Amino acid sequence: MRSMNPNKIVWAEEKEKIRKMPFKEAAAYIWMYFKIPIIAVIFILAFGTFLIVRITTNIPDNWISVTFANTTARVGNDSELWKDFTEKQGYDLKKKKVEFNAESYFDYLQNQAKGNAYYNAFVTLADVGELDAITMEKDSLAALGQSGRLLDLNDERCASIKAKYADRFVYYQPEAEDGKTPEKIPVGIDISDSILMTKYHLYKDSCAIGIGAKSENLGEVEAFIDYVLEEKQP
Repeated sequence: MRSMNPNKIVWAEEKEKIRKMPFKEAAAYIWMYFKIPIIAVIFILAFGTFLIVRITTNIPDNWISVTFANTTARVGNDSELWKDFTEKQGYDLKKKKVEFNAESYFDYLQNQAKGNAYYNAFVTLADVGELDAITMEKDSLAALGQSGRLLDLNDERCASIKAKYADRFVYYQPEAEDGKTPEKIPVGIDISDSILMTKYHLYKDSCAIGIGAKSENLGEVEAFIDYVLEEKQP
């Protein structure tokens, strides 16, 4: 005789418990105990819809796409930062978009962000070349270098950025192989003294920006770094 799966038994008991509850009480119970998986599913469905729309419709490409991870500061689309930067650069938004995303929360220092829906979205955007840059606190960004989704700033395409900001580089240390410690890889730029911190207060202690490994808008990323470092707080 086959034994019952314990998970099926628990789920059957939960369904029976919920079935006997009044509607409002059942809804509150479901939200209290299942809200995290519900939110994750909604996010994945919404992100999947976004990708389908991007692929199947004639939405213009981006001038630049920046993710501001792990912050509650209002710096997303149509924010003051978005408006000021877009105006300063003189972008024609009928041709391409400026995409600022401030609703992403993951930390590679925490178990390599395994099982985090926001990290999975970051991976997808980076792998298809939709992510131009991402900001985090310095230690978190350095750790994210391990994912392979941040551009090595020694790349010849970053020559102009390196000439300006090599003294600000944030490095990732690969693990030793065969007893040899590889050279550190620059994967970010320290912008802790930029308006992202002094004016918008994105993070508590530090701020660094990394470039998506498959970004094709390096000139615009450089312009953004120039802007946040050179723009003075009123």
